[in-house]
Amino acid sequence: MSEGTDTDRLGTLLERTGRGAANHTRAVLVIVLLIVGVAAVGVMGVQMSMGMELYLEDDSDTIQNWDELQEDFNTGNVVFAVVETGENSDIFDPEVIRSVDELTGQYQADVDAAATVTSYTQLLAQNGGLPETREQAVAGLAAVESSGETNAQILDNLVPTYGEGNDTAIVQLQYGSAEVPDGQDDLFGFMPPSESEVVEDQINAVTDSVSVPDGTEVTITGGPIFEEAAFGLMLPEMITLFALAFAVILTTMTLVMRGRLRKTRRVVIPLVTTLVALFTMVGMMGVVGFNFNAIMLGVMPVALGLGIDYGLQIQTRYVEERTGGRGPVDAAGIAARTAGRSLTLALGTTLVGLGSLLAASVPPVRQFGVTAAFSVLMSMFLSLTLLIALLTIFDDGDTETTSSESDESSPAGGIERVAGGVASVITARPLAVLLVFGLVIAGGFAAYPMVQTQDDMFDYWPDIEEKDDLEELEATVGSPNLLYVVVEGEDIYNDAGQLAAVSEFEDEIGQTDHVVTSLSPVSAVEMQAAQQGGEASVSTDPDRRQQQFDALRQTDIPPVGAQPFEETPDRLLVQLYVEELEGDEEEEVIATAESTAAETLDGMDARISGNIVINRNVIENVTAGLTRTTLLSFGAGLIFLGVALRSARESLVLVGSVAASTMALVAGGMFLLGVPWNPLTVTTASIVFGVGITYGIHVYERFREELAVSGASPEGAIEAAITAKARPVLGSGATTMFGFGVLLVSEFPVLSNFGLAIALAMGLALLSAFIFMPAVVLLLTRLDLVPTGMPRSESGPEAPSPSDD
Repeated sequence: MSEGTDTDRLGTLLERTGRGAANHTRAVLVIVLLIVGVAAVGVMGVQMSMGMELYLEDDSDTIQNWDELQEDFNTGNVVFAVVETGENSDIFDPEVIRSVDELTGQYQADVDAAATVTSYTQLLAQNGGLPETREQAVAGLAAVESSGETNAQILDNLVPTYGEGNDTAIVQLQYGSAEVPDGQDDLFGFMPPSESEVVEDQINAVTDSVSVPDGTEVTITGGPIFEEAAFGLMLPEMITLFALAFAVILTTMTLVMRGRLRKTRRVVIPLVTTLVALFTMVGMMGVVGFNFNAIMLGVMPVALGLGIDYGLQIQTRYVEERTGGRGPVDAAGIAARTAGRSLTLALGTTLVGLGSLLAASVPPVRQFGVTAAFSVLMSMFLSLTLLIALLTIFDDGDTETTSSESDESSPAGGIERVAGGVASVITARPLAVLLVFGLVIAGGFAAYPMVQTQDDMFDYWPDIEEKDDLEELEATVGSPNLLYVVVEGEDIYNDAGQLAAVSEFEDEIGQTDHVVTSLSPVSAVEMQAAQQGGEASVSTDPDRRQQQFDALRQTDIPPVGAQPFEETPDRLLVQLYVEELEGDEEEEVIATAESTAAETLDGMDARISGNIVINRNVIENVTAGLTRTTLLSFGAGLIFLGVALRSARESLVLVGSVAASTMALVAGGMFLLGVPWNPLTVTTASIVFGVGITYGIHVYERFREELAVSGASPEGAIEAAITAKARPVLGSGATTMFGFGVLLVSEFPVLSNFGLAIALAMGLALLSAFIFMPAVVLLLTRLDLVPTGMPRSESGPEAPSPSDD
């Protein structure tokens, strides 16, 4: 089957669609209303969600281990109450001690989810009760410090300024999962209360109810507290970004179209179809179970920026045909046939690019790709139906433009004049252009592996007071992080050999870098035995061992409260207190724990979990997904364009000179600007291919048309293509770039970095499409390496002239 036949069939289908929409406007409106009604049902099911576990697969080992930790051992989440004394008191003040002890007891009693609550007052109470005087407190803490290395390290965590100011004490609360009461919905269920919110509210209620000495302050911090504060910013953030994107795109469209429409208010018509597409997109999210999260916050302005291009191209061609004297129905049919054909090719590349995100390892990134692709597909459908119907309905016959396209004093004429000048330089010195761009692109490829990966998930979130509190805590406490090791054997508490292996594991892991100390029922029994003057070990005598564990059940020192002995007779939890870690240090600690467990826990299974493991797995997924999605988008794109253009060579030219070159330039820009890879910026390559390459397609298709229809020379065809496509493609590129660019103002660094990367990518894609690609194509044409014409079945009376958009 010939290319002309395929093109004719597509063109005929598109033209029939456009004419049908123009002739049956009422039917189109009814169908769209039905679609909106169905979408409304889905919209009601969309919610906001947050949590690091969102970024991993539900069935992954990491999440399975995390769920086990929360559900079976009721731990994993840690909240800290930081008690800072006033100028005239310190941690030895009996009044401060009583307040901290009351906080500890009330947190344990009134916070439903609390598994263990720990403070230095519990250490003091081991020696016969709380001290009544300052002297007793000083002596009591000195006794704790000298009672053993583990106790000394626990004391260092609970009183981080001990011996150096003595003005700060920590109350540590651990919990697994929390029950959310029924009926507590915010905004009709759109922002359901989280487990962190329930826990925080209960902690705050207790804190407010306990009297503390004058000048003493209690600050509640920790990962759950910070996440809850960031969660509260998500809805206003989404509203702000969408409103800003809408305003910027409306302004851009007004400036671009004001020379084409006598009534500027008609510029809002394409926005109507785009907004309908966005509404159906949110409805789709509800139907398939997608929710808004920190990654998906960006999908609204992004979809707006991508979708408006379809309406803009159709409206531009419709107005052009009406100005040329065609009736509304004929103008609608021709607009759908001509603009729709190039938009169909653009739609295909966009779907390939966004669809490649399905290969990403981070679930919200896959959801982002699917959601954005659906919005673009709906924008295309609605532009060929609803938009044409609206253009026909509001067409009052007043189609005269306000300025001539050839008037070089007008903004439009100015754009075309500049484009013509650029084209003249390219055709005069294509080799020089190629060499200059080639050097810059080579630099970009060299910079690609040097772009850093954002290796701390907390850096994805806003800089808010709660984040400052958490960072201050991490800088103050010697071991603010907990790594959990679930050791599974067979009837482990009744097997002296297995318990001895656990003890050996704790001894070995405690000697490694970054691990401050470890705690488990085994080490807790050993500490109690040492305090009682006996041998610091778990007894090999079954009766005596049972007595040791029975006594341990009566204490409130961690980690015993998190050890459900009867419920997990084959499993035992070891808690590793870890220093503040950065980047690869997390991976080092995890690997060390795994290797130490393999060496010492012979015959037993050890599963390592905690926020450190989740953070590291997310980072690994981000970097793994970068290569996979990039290769998939470019590989699938090459095949798609090769089939669509019926030429593997032309496909390679477009992908190489626009998509690949742009991605190299973007990598160089990211390196220079310090933009890291994160779960969103890793999508840059897919978006560059899916969206950026369409600019090159528009220019290249016009170049082929000039050669075939006008018989122009390659140089003349390049100049004509660049000049003719300057306004619509630059206008389209500007709306897309600004749609992404508004993300720069986001308080979420993961979004602002993404906005900068994609805005940079869109700008560089325009440069590649209008400067680098024409130079490459011109040189290859001179060497007879690309076709010098294309068959067009539309070259008859109804075909667009070379000056058509």
